[in-house]
Amino acid sequence: MTATRMGRLATLSGVVVVWFVGAFFLWRTSVPGNLDPPSLNETSLFGAELVRRAEHYERFFRIEWILSTVVAFAALAWMVRGGRRIAKSLGLGPVNTGIILGALTLTVVWAVSLPFAVASEWWQRRYGISKVSYAEVLGFSWASLLFTVLVGFLILAVLLGLAQKLGSGWWLAAAPLFVALGVALQLTLPYLVTLDAHKLRDRKLAAQIEELERRERAGDPEVLEQPVSDQTTAANAYAIGIGPSERVVFWDTLLDGRFTDNEVRFVAAHELAHIARNHIPKGIGWFALFLVPYLGAVALFTERRGGLRNPATVPLALLVISAAQLVSLPLQTAASRRYEAEADWTALNATHDPAAARGLFRRFTKTSLGDPTPPWWAHVLLDTHPSALERIELAEAWRRRNR
Repeated sequence: MTATRMGRLATLSGVVVVWFVGAFFLWRTSVPGNLDPPSLNETSLFGAELVRRAEHYERFFRIEWILSTVVAFAALAWMVRGGRRIAKSLGLGPVNTGIILGALTLTVVWAVSLPFAVASEWWQRRYGISKVSYAEVLGFSWASLLFTVLVGFLILAVLLGLAQKLGSGWWLAAAPLFVALGVALQLTLPYLVTLDAHKLRDRKLAAQIEELERRERAGDPEVLEQPVSDQTTAANAYAIGIGPSERVVFWDTLLDGRFTDNEVRFVAAHELAHIARNHIPKGIGWFALFLVPYLGAVALFTERRGGLRNPATVPLALLVISAAQLVSLPLQTAASRRYEAEADWTALNATHDPAAARGLFRRFTKTSLGDPTPPWWAHVLLDTHPSALERIELAEAWRRRNR
């Protein structure tokens, strides 16, 4: 074995060891490992009619996801076949050619995905959940394309530039740069995402949140209310940001009277738990762990065609990344579900109110029509949260453990 191969093997071995050590520490949560949640009956909890309606509503999106994924991969494969011809026709330098070819590939994938976005909106409007017009859907989709192309431009400029200078080892240099970019986005995007939000007007809720912040040691994140009632009837809240940009955001649909004060308080405790348990920084850690094998796979599969030094391989690189993301979906969603369960557990410890959790998840099922017991394959691939039934079972396990 040559010294070069030994060096590559040592580097790869080191990367693998670091990956598994990082995954081990990121995987851990504070939810007790010896819990034995009870098996509850979904029909008794939610009612047969609501279960049937939620299952029917969600089935559409599962079928749509399968079809849109197949179509998107077909579009990527088509661009891979025509990549060399298009690259030659542009007559530009390798970096500029790769950027333009990447933008074209992203646009083609967007175009074939647009009908599915319209169909999704039609289905949500049919069930009275979305209030967004089709014109707004097209406008949002167009804005999303522009943002995707802009980000793609920046990423491809970095990747292609590194490939020209460093050859096949470009991916090891690119990974830390993109992790730094991820950190920068988590610092800055919260300010843009919440431009239309305002401080909570409910002083009682604000005081309860301040108490929960102390109990959970969540610091002092900004707490905001975001107006979305002109777009949807669904209710939600989320935590976002790191450091100075940490904030908890309530949709105004969560505060419109459909949920009890205790249920809203539990939501607040759940979102504060994401901050207290460092779930967002840990998400950046997972991003870094997934990014390294993604980029390594791109380097491996494009090398036979000249690697990213050859701009015609850009569509293949995008195809490889998409395939890697699909393959890693079960692990990504499993990690997310663990953090969501930890946030529920932390909220239960802070509020001591499993009844509020039970009522909240039943009401979420009614207002958002989330399937309380999705099929196993959809749960593994698509669900970033435990099912509503699992979350109620966790609350019941907490109650039995603390009575």
